[in-house]
Amino acid sequence: MHDAADFRTVKRYQVFLFALLSLVYMMPFVQGVIMSVVAKDVMADLTLSPEQMGLLGSAYMWCYAGSMIFSGMAAAYFGPRRYLTGMYFVAGVGGIIFAGANSLPLACLGRALAGVGTAGVLTSSLTLFARWYRGESYATTCALFFSFGGLGAFLGAGPLAIANAEWGWRACLFFVGALTIFYALLVILFVRDWPPAGSEQVLGVSPSPRERITLAIMWKTLKTLSGSRDFWKLALWFMAMSGFYLSFAGLWAVPYMKDVHGLTDAKAGMALSMFSFGFIIGNPLVSWISDKLHSNRTGLAVSGGVCMVLVLIMMIAGTRLQYSGLLVLCLCYGMGCNAPNVLVYSSARNLFGSRIANIASGVLAGLCFIAGAVLQVVGGGVLGFAERRDMDHNLAYTLAFLPYILCFITAIYCGATLSKHSDPGRISPMSWRAQTRIVEKKDEKSS
Repeated sequence: MHDAADFRTVKRYQVFLFALLSLVYMMPFVQGVIMSVVAKDVMADLTLSPEQMGLLGSAYMWCYAGSMIFSGMAAAYFGPRRYLTGMYFVAGVGGIIFAGANSLPLACLGRALAGVGTAGVLTSSLTLFARWYRGESYATTCALFFSFGGLGAFLGAGPLAIANAEWGWRACLFFVGALTIFYALLVILFVRDWPPAGSEQVLGVSPSPRERITLAIMWKTLKTLSGSRDFWKLALWFMAMSGFYLSFAGLWAVPYMKDVHGLTDAKAGMALSMFSFGFIIGNPLVSWISDKLHSNRTGLAVSGGVCMVLVLIMMIAGTRLQYSGLLVLCLCYGMGCNAPNVLVYSSARNLFGSRIANIASGVLAGLCFIAGAVLQVVGGGVLGFAERRDMDHNLAYTLAFLPYILCFITAIYCGATLSKHSDPGRISPMSWRAQTRIVEKKDEKSS
């Protein structure tokens, strides 16, 4: 049994673990918006067309999505510490390759490696939080954790735009790659997969079996998820809302603001950073409102409606939209399309239980990046079509925004029709039945 000093050490380590993982979690958000900031410079330096730029931007998304789908299972199989370290080293190398690229294939390789590597941080962190934090503080911990992701998106927008204007995109991307490798070293040196034996009581967590999850359990988990309508509604909501964010804020927002509204790099970057402020402010606010209303469904449906109104305002106002209006719109977008993400993970935990939810989180996040990659390519195709026909910039981007309307309609429907068991304070029968079925050692036939 550990003495009081040991327990204080463990409690201090909880704080340290959260701080370290929050810093690490900022990096995927930096990577998610960085291409929007440097898009014009990269296109000019590598002589890329809008279609080619859409392909380059989506290379990160496709590889992030593919890696993310399996990241929850990989973190459980290899252990979150080893998995996150290896993946972040790959991401850092990818960032450095992209910084030195002189052709589209090499640039795509660098972005692809960055996408594969940064996908591991979310599910690894959620796995660690489930092991180190008690259930009552889990949701609050995740909400604060996601807010740090918003801070990463802010740093990748405004400040990076200023750095890009001062030192160029290659220096900025090299720094990001080197910092990612440094984070990988911190993880392997200081992260521990499990609390010390015997400390579960002071931490308020349940003692968990520390055996490695098998491939058979992973397969049963995927079958359980794929057979759930609620899972697919969560997936479609996530794909619609985060797909918009990854497409617009992740690639086309800064070109839109420069082409249509004539903003400078610094002003466009500051407007882009308002997405992040909306995420940071909205994340705990949305969680608090959801708890007060005892409904995740309401928050998910309303957020889709809010974002649909915002994109219609942007399309109808066109060039009449002032800079202050752009700032407000981007702030509201951040609150509407990003802040409710915590409700998706909370709903998954309520519906499927903590063990399955960690794997479900990786699959959900991977699917949303697939949507983001598709929308980036679609946007590039529409803008390339408009450019070849000498269309006005305002009309070109209005056409490119049309798919977002369909995204938001989908989000409204999926949020409104989600099962009531996804709400706070409710436990789905599927949660305990599915976990019992998955973790049993033998099936009935063999007993």
